Amino acid sequence: PRRLMEPDRFQEELGELPETLAHGSARELVAAWDKAAAEALDRVVPLRLLIRRRSHRAPWFSEELREMKRRKRRLESIWRTSRSESDRTQLTSFIKTYL
Repeated sequence: PRRLMEPDRFQEELGELPETLAHGSARELVAAWDKAAAEALDRVVPLRLLIRRRSHRAPWFSEELREMKRRKRRLESIWRTSRSESDRTQLTSFIKTYL
């Protein structure tokens, strides 16, 4: 995350590219930049494992309900695209069973 990064320190760690690379090929310059940036990042913000917290699902939100919402959104999308009365009727009848 950005809040863990210290931009000034990164700039300081990055330093300047050696003068010898200024006249090299673009490929050499990019490779040197990639290496210098990776090393500077490792010093400023070392890699660490992030703990991924799983959100607790609501007990009432079942797999059946999830599938019904998915179907409703699909029917809604079809109706929005076609604007046909039959698709609208199909959507509204499904919504009535959904509620």
